[in-house]
Amino acid sequence: MKKYDKYDAVDLALEDNQAVLDINEDELFVPVTLDEKESEHIAKESYSYWKSVLRVFIRKPSAIIAITSLFLIIALSLIVPILTPAEYLRADGTFATNIPIRDLAPGEEGVDGVSHFWGTDSIGRDLFYITWTGARKSLVLAMISTTIIVIIGTLFGLIWGFFRKLDPFFVELYNLISNIPALLVYMLLATIFMQRFPTMPAEIRLIIALTMTSWIGLARFLRNQIIIINNREYNIASRALGTPGFRIMFKNLLPYILAVIITNATLTIPGMISSEVTMSFFGVGLDSATASIGALLELGRTNFMLRPWQLLAPAGVLAFIIFAFFLLGTSLSDALDPKKHR
Repeated sequence: MKKYDKYDAVDLALEDNQAVLDINEDELFVPVTLDEKESEHIAKESYSYWKSVLRVFIRKPSAIIAITSLFLIIALSLIVPILTPAEYLRADGTFATNIPIRDLAPGEEGVDGVSHFWGTDSIGRDLFYITWTGARKSLVLAMISTTIIVIIGTLFGLIWGFFRKLDPFFVELYNLISNIPALLVYMLLATIFMQRFPTMPAEIRLIIALTMTSWIGLARFLRNQIIIINNREYNIASRALGTPGFRIMFKNLLPYILAVIITNATLTIPGMISSEVTMSFFGVGLDSATASIGALLELGRTNFMLRPWQLLAPAGVLAFIIFAFFLLGTSLSDALDPKKHR
């Protein structure tokens, strides 16, 4: 085997260096052209808050379940009342009583020759049609009440958090209202309106009772959020430049808390439905002749031991609606959190 000494190593190094020197300079240095469009290209996609919210939201199984459930609830609430047979309704569109077919069990056929899928109540109304008609009324009342609460609560929350001189007044008002159970306040207001304005429609009376004091909780929550962000650099700069207070509130502060408002509104809807149902159950909401879930629960309670389906049908629909909205609210709460967007 041939052995290499140190002189052979030197000769090899010299040969390598000579080979490098013999390379043409044009092969070593290639000029690079500047592409202005390529230089502006961003390798990583720019961050978009709402796109990230949507991406996180649709990846959650609970969000898909909530959306599917709400779609089914809204579809049934809109379609079923339209498909209600004419013989079940009066001329004014309300449900007619039909004593010969009252208290039918689910699937039982009455003297009218019709098999009633969910049975009938104690005054002869088909539970399937009247329950989904009542669900539509309860949903409409809850959404109108929630919209009013969000608008008033957001407005007063911005004012409360931005103008700190008003803090003592709003704090005392909050303490006064929050120390009384909300349901008791709703029932008291509904009773007062019922006695003072007997001709007022029950739906209007119920909406006023539900919204008159409910906004204070949202306002206090938003006030706390505004206090946290009110002294950030961009808000200080806006005040230093003489920007009006209301412009700062709606241009700087409101967009930052918009996600919190959406989440709160989603969770307020089932609360309003529960309150409306409870008030109707205790007789200070919609009367038993009205197609509403609360009125059906109050009517079914009296015959629960003998005919449980009269209570279970509206109770099941109510639980389904509340479950879907709470699931949507919790899913939105997670998706709106920027920490989950990574």
